[in-house]
Amino acid sequence: MHLTKLCKARPERAAGWGTQPLTDLSWLLDADLGNSEHGAVGRMTIEAGGGQEPHRHPGSEEVSLVLEGSGSALVNGEWVSIEMGNLLYAPANSSHSLTAGPEGLDLLVVLSASSGAAAGWEPASKATPPTTTAEEVGGVALPKVLTGLETDEVELDDPATGFIGMNARWLATDEICDTGSIVVGNSRFAPHGGAHELHRHAQAAEVFIVLSGEGAQLDADGNEVPVEVGEAALLPKGSWHGFRATGPEEVRAVFGFLGATSLEDAGYELAAMARSAS
Repeated sequence: MHLTKLCKARPERAAGWGTQPLTDLSWLLDADLGNSEHGAVGRMTIEAGGGQEPHRHPGSEEVSLVLEGSGSALVNGEWVSIEMGNLLYAPANSSHSLTAGPEGLDLLVVLSASSGAAAGWEPASKATPPTTTAEEVGGVALPKVLTGLETDEVELDDPATGFIGMNARWLATDEICDTGSIVVGNSRFAPHGGAHELHRHAQAAEVFIVLSGEGAQLDADGNEVPVEVGEAALLPKGSWHGFRATGPEEVRAVFGFLGATSLEDAGYELAAMARSAS
């Protein structure tokens, strides 16, 4: 398990990624922070009036989730309004951009590449290739704005499967937006004990970021490791892990898989069932 607090995140200063007007990007998890092999996660803020020039990432798809604020996203040559809870999904090599409205934007950025450098950052071409289908331009899939409500929130309260007082909703998967190796979702845990008991994913790493409330990650032995709001946890592929709400308020969190496109693709094994089988 690797935990990164916002105060220990690494600011991005490279051209493109870290030099857009009135923007600030810091990586929470990547190849250097946590030895991530399958993706990178960052926090980006864009002040009112700021934004990115249209660009693309040759080596990575990107999911950007709006945590707070509002603004606009450039999708297939048109600006689309975005607000808290919306997402921008940009396939590799697709031209996209984000600008902030009067409230600014606070975003969680998830890449399929292990770092910003591996993803690459290039200004979008001024030339528009011929459209091949409604979903592609010049053979490159188009970015999409998602509402965050494409699927229903699911109530999970079944100790036999490891869920106690938990709700979850899928935000970006292969079925929702045709991701290639990223999954993003959000979850809620009931106060004083809502939990996802010890489990592991054989085919993907998991990321977990607490947005509000008090809780603890569970290590491989089931011990509680307290986490704070804004802290990002990387749970490597095949490692036992879990989470438990420990305070008097509901915990809200964002989770994701790096290296998979769905829970079925990532795999799921509950520690209690593995122990009983052995």
